[in-house]
Amino acid sequence: MVLTVTKMGQTDLALNSPQNSELVQKMVFASIEFDASYATGGEAITAADFGLDILIGLKCIAQDSEEYYCVYDAANGKIAVLDVDSETAGSVDLTGLNPIFVAFGR
Repeated sequence: MVLTVTKMGQTDLALNSPQNSELVQKMVFASIEFDASYATGGEAITAADFGLDILIGLKCIAQDSEEYYCVYDAANGKIAVLDVDSETAGSVDLTGLNPIFVAFGR
């Protein structure tokens, strides 16, 4: 499966302290569209998907489903889709699931 990431906007942050040069310098807002073949364990996502060199964090800020919700698995670089009880099984059709994320990075 390939996620479709649509960038909605970006905020550049001005950091005036040398100690903060490694911290977040950009916030990118994007919708992420799933398709008909969700992979067990989550879908891979990278900094480049958001136009960033380094992805520091990713947070779902809006969802269009009451059945599923999305979480970022930073250790594995994946977005996992969960239902009420557990992770969504592989090969589930998630067409139309289009949550909004904010990516933090530089």
